[in-house]
Amino acid sequence: MSVDTLFLDNVKEPKNFNNNAPFDLLVLDLFLKLESTTLENKAPFDTVSAKKTHIIEEFVKTWRTHFGPNILPAVRLIFPNRDGRKYHVKDVALTRLVNKLLKLQPGLGDYQIIKNWKKLYQQKANLANDSERRQLGDLPLIIARIILRRRDQTVPVKSSVTVAEVNDVLDQLAQKTQSKEQLALLEPFVEKLTIPEVRYVFQMILKESMLLFFERAFFLAWHPDAYNLFKVCEDMKKIFWVLSDPEKRLLPTQLCVQPMYMFVPQSSQKLDISYDSLCKRMTVALQTENKDKKLVDLYKQEQIEGHFLIEEKIDGDRMLMHMVNGKFRWHTRRRRDYTLVYGENIHIGSLTKHLTDALDDKVHSIVLDGEMVAWSKDREMILPFGTLRSAAIQEALKQFDVIDVYEGNNSWPLFLIFDILHLNGRDLTGLPLFYRKSLINKVVKEVPHRFEILEWVKAKSPTDIKANMQRIVSERNEGIMVKSLLSKYRVYSRELTWIKVKPEYLENFGENLDLVVIGKIGRVKTSYICGLKDIEAEGCYKLFCMVANGFLNAVYRQIESKLVNFWHDYTVEKPPATLIQFGTKKPDYWINPANLIVLEIKARSIEVTAETPYAAGSTLHNLWCRAVREDKDYDECITLQEYQELKARYSTDIYKNQDVNRNRKRPGENLIIEKYEKVKKLKIAAELDLLTGIHFVIATDYKDPDELKSMSAEALKQLVRLHGGAIELNPKRNELHEKTVMVVGTNLTPRLQRWYKEGFDVILPRWIVESIRHEKLLPIEPSFIVASVNAGFMNLAHQNVDEFGDSYVVTATSSQGLLQHLMSLTVKKRLADDSIERCRRLFLEESDRELDPHWWMLFYGLKFHIVGSRSSITSHKAAAGSLSQRIARFGGECIGDVHQSHYIVVPEKVEKKHEVVAEVARVSRELGARYVEGKKIARVVRESFVVESVKEGVVVDAEDHNYSAD
Repeated sequence: MSVDTLFLDNVKEPKNFNNNAPFDLLVLDLFLKLESTTLENKAPFDTVSAKKTHIIEEFVKTWRTHFGPNILPAVRLIFPNRDGRKYHVKDVALTRLVNKLLKLQPGLGDYQIIKNWKKLYQQKANLANDSERRQLGDLPLIIARIILRRRDQTVPVKSSVTVAEVNDVLDQLAQKTQSKEQLALLEPFVEKLTIPEVRYVFQMILKESMLLFFERAFFLAWHPDAYNLFKVCEDMKKIFWVLSDPEKRLLPTQLCVQPMYMFVPQSSQKLDISYDSLCKRMTVALQTENKDKKLVDLYKQEQIEGHFLIEEKIDGDRMLMHMVNGKFRWHTRRRRDYTLVYGENIHIGSLTKHLTDALDDKVHSIVLDGEMVAWSKDREMILPFGTLRSAAIQEALKQFDVIDVYEGNNSWPLFLIFDILHLNGRDLTGLPLFYRKSLINKVVKEVPHRFEILEWVKAKSPTDIKANMQRIVSERNEGIMVKSLLSKYRVYSRELTWIKVKPEYLENFGENLDLVVIGKIGRVKTSYICGLKDIEAEGCYKLFCMVANGFLNAVYRQIESKLVNFWHDYTVEKPPATLIQFGTKKPDYWINPANLIVLEIKARSIEVTAETPYAAGSTLHNLWCRAVREDKDYDECITLQEYQELKARYSTDIYKNQDVNRNRKRPGENLIIEKYEKVKKLKIAAELDLLTGIHFVIATDYKDPDELKSMSAEALKQLVRLHGGAIELNPKRNELHEKTVMVVGTNLTPRLQRWYKEGFDVILPRWIVESIRHEKLLPIEPSFIVASVNAGFMNLAHQNVDEFGDSYVVTATSSQGLLQHLMSLTVKKRLADDSIERCRRLFLEESDRELDPHWWMLFYGLKFHIVGSRSSITSHKAAAGSLSQRIARFGGECIGDVHQSHYIVVPEKVEKKHEVVAEVARVSRELGARYVEGKKIARVVRESFVVESVKEGVVVDAEDHNYSAD
């Protein structure tokens, strides 16, 4: 199909009949309306999304009616995250700039608020109400509030600036790099803005998204083809100028890949079926009717029927190369421009200067898809991912000139090509893959180690997949890609005709999961709660897992700075059941999933039991956060339905670790406990006025230490009322002198900390129950107190116990009833080994649930093979012995059989020795030779994997510690 490549090149700007659009039109009719739309005020619409879409549509209609067909001036402000202007101002620089703008001196309260806006959020949030908490993390809002406070309230500021004026100021700001110049520009401008306008202007300067999930709705509201054009063209000016008339539709030749315009390439799917089923999917025959004769002839000549393609999955940067008449452009799959790094012509650039003769002379325009990797001249091999994607590249991008960051190095970029999408004005995405592959060989002239075609092979059976996977395992490479030779190329989508097949390792149940944050628990170590989207429940997010490991301080700050003003205190405000469901596991704070933070989670095991406190009905264990995925959108995260398919496969996986997949309630087990638990219920005295005059804040459930019975907070409240007590929901500090108020909880949660810091005493619910049992108010003892700032109260409590801390009144908790029952039993034989192990695992997993790491059992259940443990070389054997002792000290087991091990570990002191490298190669070949479909294998890692796991107190992600003999 011939491509209309000119319609974007010479686009004329449509003229508005009114160029004085007020800025407050955007603020009042779009931004504030979208922000204020909630479930409570969504009427008359069925959903919040429907109402927000309607708001956007009404805004677009208003613009067309009152101003004209050119909405680009507004688009530049509505989409600051997609606007090309760079202001050289990040949040830290903005705080300095605003302090100078307001002439705030160090030491002043407002100065400190702005300077330290990110610090100590959790402590400040505990003492703030909902409206106050919003100010803690939204920097533009904080600035707007301070400006409001410092303005002369007798001289109100009315909205007077236009959209054009705001754009003009931002255009000038993009040219200013010195703070003095920025200050001189912004100071008079800010004085003319209303407070809401101030907030949104600073949000634009920080390039924060205004529409979040509703960007697509805006495109479609403007023109039915706008979003499809956006998929293949990142230039907002071109999109909105070309599509000024909603009645004029684009042709298919215009909605395809356009040379020199960035797009999101096609992505692969994960393998979710057997090799046999995969082969059947990939070998569907070509329907030759009405097909081009040359295409059919090539299909027969190459013997494509019954075959599919296998190529190695390269661990590099997905990269798209555009070339038109000698001018190049390079960009990633997330449309990040790397032309400054790799070069825009054959005269300069890290890569393009070597491509003088890389393309056929007849090629004048081309778009290639491939992977950018680093090639080592000294070692003659591709280097591990990330070797050249570091500070050097980023520094080069910061320079506003072309810099060869690889000059003088012994490694350089190598572009491996695997697809061609455009050639000399013709779109190739609608043609089958086998034809596109043949074209690559005709138009690309390889430059060794600089510009090469990725090798591929034809395959036809599961045996071919197995053989290639065995090779991948033996060479310790990432995996393979299986593609249909008849597949078309679809931008901005994932296709079932492109499947990635990777070895599955014994240390985890499968692929990493991308999950959306929906809450958190703030204790000694903050735990983020992630949810799965339930498609069958209209997109409700259900609690799935909690992760507290893998976060650096910088990552915590990154997450909190984005979400800080969106947290809701769960005890004060529950989320709508249609939005989030937590199950019996409750958070301290929850957040609307629309405030997108995606975490890439790796887990050691999957919980497939029927009973779980998580609303998703399942969870993960031994979690580790690999990264915050800012490149991921919510629709790319795994859904509940997709996870259930994954879980079903895992549940029937005969190769998985059986010790992490069991039904805890097996018939015949725990009969002693079950029999004892049926003996008696919690005994409570009859109703009386025991607690009259005391006001209680019941914040947590109660668990009886004798009988292991639980009582919900609601039941405890009812018990208090039955005995004359009063229930308080939100006591005030000034009420302390008017009445007796006791805050009741089992630990000092963020909610309780707020009252504790206001002077309230926090006691255990056991004091209430024990008082009722004894039918009198018991003296307060230290064992009843969770926290108190009242020194007199604490001294009095200590006078109620003896020198050893034992009570004079309360009977010590015991398990006397259970002990008597156990003593009456006749034990004929000891527990079976598997029962002992099951109890042991249960203890460890319960510890894992509470996020309380037991380091002495860190590696429990894991088997390690140490390279060099059987070496005849003393230094090798000593290094292996030392490492084995460390692993054993933390609960791991070291074995000699590599096929039974979870990890093959290479000691650091000898990892580069020739003999060790040779042994690792032999072990890898051995693993590859015995690889079969579905079998999980051991991962070869460096000693740093063990060191970091011990340091973090959790089994870290082994993928970050893969062994390489460099």
